[in-house]
Amino acid sequence: VLHHAQLPYAAWLGLASAAQTGAVVSAHLQRMGVPHEMLPGALPGINRVRYLHATQPAVSIIIPTRDQLPLINGLIDSLLSKTRYANYELLIVDNDSRDPAACAYLDGIAQLNSPQLRVLRYPHPFNYSAINNFAAAQARGEYLILLNNDTAVIQEDWIEQLLNHAQRPEVGIVGAKLHYPDGRIQHGGVILGLRGPADHPFIGLPGEATGYMHRLQVDQNYTAVTAACLMIRASVYAEVGGLDEEHFKVSYNDVDLCLKVNQAGYLTVWTPYARLMHEGSVSQTKVDTTAQAAKQKRFQGEQQAMYRKWLPLLARDPAYNRNLNLDGNGFDLDPQPQRAWQPFVTPLAPRLFCVAADAQGCGHYRIRQPFAAMQRTGLVEGVLAEAHLAPIAMERFQADTIVLQRQLTTPQLQLMKNYRDFNRVFKVYELDDYLPNVPLKSAFRNAMPKDVLKALRKAVAMTDRFVVSTAPLAEQFASLHSDIRVVRNRLPVDWWSSLDAQRRVGPKPRIGWGGGASHRGDLELIADVVRDLADEVEWVFFGMCPDKLKPYVHEFHSGVPIEQYPAKLASLHLDLALAPLEENIFNICKSNLRLLEYGACGFPVVCSDIACYQDDALPVTRVRNRYKDWVGAIRMHLDDLDATAAAGDALRAAVQRDWMLSGDNLLNWRKAWLAD
Repeated sequence: VLHHAQLPYAAWLGLASAAQTGAVVSAHLQRMGVPHEMLPGALPGINRVRYLHATQPAVSIIIPTRDQLPLINGLIDSLLSKTRYANYELLIVDNDSRDPAACAYLDGIAQLNSPQLRVLRYPHPFNYSAINNFAAAQARGEYLILLNNDTAVIQEDWIEQLLNHAQRPEVGIVGAKLHYPDGRIQHGGVILGLRGPADHPFIGLPGEATGYMHRLQVDQNYTAVTAACLMIRASVYAEVGGLDEEHFKVSYNDVDLCLKVNQAGYLTVWTPYARLMHEGSVSQTKVDTTAQAAKQKRFQGEQQAMYRKWLPLLARDPAYNRNLNLDGNGFDLDPQPQRAWQPFVTPLAPRLFCVAADAQGCGHYRIRQPFAAMQRTGLVEGVLAEAHLAPIAMERFQADTIVLQRQLTTPQLQLMKNYRDFNRVFKVYELDDYLPNVPLKSAFRNAMPKDVLKALRKAVAMTDRFVVSTAPLAEQFASLHSDIRVVRNRLPVDWWSSLDAQRRVGPKPRIGWGGGASHRGDLELIADVVRDLADEVEWVFFGMCPDKLKPYVHEFHSGVPIEQYPAKLASLHLDLALAPLEENIFNICKSNLRLLEYGACGFPVVCSDIACYQDDALPVTRVRNRYKDWVGAIRMHLDDLDATAAAGDALRAAVQRDWMLSGDNLLNWRKAWLAD
């Protein structure tokens, strides 16, 4: 701490004591034995150091070009006329120019036979990295300047300002401040992870903008700068192998170079005191004539190469506060801090990133409610995501586990592939229905992808564990994954623990069903039963009612949002609840959730006697799907309503004792979601 005052930053800069910080820095450099002088900065308190280097080393300026005569002519004219530094050579690398005027211009330069101005021929496909490596191998300078052909020199001491830092032994790379032709900011440093693997902050700001905390006005360390104008010591360039011409032919080669130099122990510095004009992206839009589709494919490949090689660093740029946003213009507060903000170096609980398939029953019972219960009780931390994260955002989130429910579409599979390829995080796939064989009469059958099993096989293969809701479902999917865990559905405590359901509130016994809109085939099983008992009972249906049953129904209640569903179900005040299911593989693999919901309301139950309901721990009446069995079981309950009510009480007790989302049930779920 150099100075402390309880003042706004702008007011602090105006203090005389703030201006004295230059003396503190100067004293430090003196103790280090570094010759220097202190110059006035942009504001009081902003230090500018001019290092008093003993030599003026040779500098090689490398300019790749192809055709574009006005650009290269303007750059060379500005460079020769405005550059004060004398000890440099200019290497113009002709990348197979075809324009006659451009070729004549370059031939004329070559015929000068000037040792300071050389033309190198590179008659091969455009590869920015290979072009610069080719020239660097022939350069004579102790320092290299990589310079785009769409730049122009606008100040005479630009090389001196780059050398001011480049000659410091701890510095490997120095970047310049670049302006668009209209004066706006084009380059004020590079932020790792910004809008992809890396990008420029401050783009488009006025030329004299101060930037966040005056960052556009001060020398500073960045992790990366652009190669549109970049100085590097030739020995450092060789030490790290130059630009990567295999993986980064066009994009991100400069960022990769900076990261290699950083990894080798050198600093990368950006200075606002070396300023040039830069049009921007000419090499990719005018020089690189590759077909657009191939260009996009190459760009994506180079993006992915960056993720594979540098993802942990891209997510945590040392030059950028981790609480700032990576999606906007740079140096903005993250609008969703819960995605990244972590107050402790090591989280206090396992950190989960959970993606639910929907906001309906499946999404809540298998993802949303289990996560919320774990979070409330301190078993985990993390987020219920409404959208997937890109590789850098996911790396920044630092999840212990990614939980993915029913991700099957092509875009979802691509996002899962990104998680598999780039994020070394434990991944869990969640599913609670046998999707390859949705019943014919289900409203959701047409919503399934045509080859759902193929999509499911791809998705599950990209995860470390497959968690399902029932043992029959695990058996059906046994060939899809080597680690399948069964976690049975449980009821959220705050939804289902204290419902107010009454009995015998109508003139006749109230018998009914409640559920979602996908059960037409199941309910049509009991159409004749509903018809023949219509005079003896009040039929109550909630959520859906097939047309065959409607003439005989006393009450129909439309579906409600899932959060309101438990209270609404209890308000039906049923004396007896029915749970018919067709005998098919989809229903055999289902969970006993319908019985649990009825039981939480205290409703006695008659249900189909199929595998998903054959849990002896739940006291319900099971029947074969035959008319006489259904009618017989219903009349048995109607003949002794006291015993029927007692059966409802027993079912509620069993559900509350063994089937709530709490205690060991919650711990077992967490165990299934975490790596062993």
